[in-house]
Amino acid sequence: MTTGERIKKLRKEHNLTQEELGSYIGVQKAAIQKYEKGTVTNIKRDSLIKLAQILETTPEYLLGWEDAPGNIETVDESDFVSIPVIGKVAAGITCFADNNIVDYEPVHRSNISSGEQYAFLRVIGDSMYPLFMEGDLVLVRCQSSVDSGSYAVVTIDGEDGVVKKIVYGSNFIELQSINPMYPPRRFEGEEVLRIRVFGLVKEIKRKF
Repeated sequence: MTTGERIKKLRKEHNLTQEELGSYIGVQKAAIQKYEKGTVTNIKRDSLIKLAQILETTPEYLLGWEDAPGNIETVDESDFVSIPVIGKVAAGITCFADNNIVDYEPVHRSNISSGEQYAFLRVIGDSMYPLFMEGDLVLVRCQSSVDSGSYAVVTIDGEDGVVKKIVYGSNFIELQSINPMYPPRRFEGEEVLRIRVFGLVKEIKRKF
């Protein structure tokens, strides 16, 4: 069952029209129609939470992470939170830029810190193989600096973000790959200004 089918099923069980459900969460009837037809898959985080509350279920169930609603709890009381998967990292894009969210992934509350922003990014390429494999999801805590030796998502010249081990020297920043086929990239002097840290890698998710 798709997310749209779940929304439609629960809406009917609650005797709500598409217009009524839309008014409860602050969207037009047309948006609910698109949700149910599956033409919109990247439902905004706030809308997803409101949908779950109105339909007396959880965001995890609506997204298909649970086979059945089970014991219904509010999102705040759940052991899991939904973290956005963002399509890309580039200069000026924040963790929760709604137009850049492509999906959500559940994360146990014990794995994140309250008050911090997090996002998932999908690994592309094999430069960080075998620790990071293409298709892996990396959980990133959004922050503008990290300690030397950390794995981080960084941008170079404002291009899409990449996962690298970042090493600081007295007058340089070096981005290191794990795969020996990719040599380190060193930026010295004013060139260090080309590097922007997007966040610290906290966790890897791999699906088979």
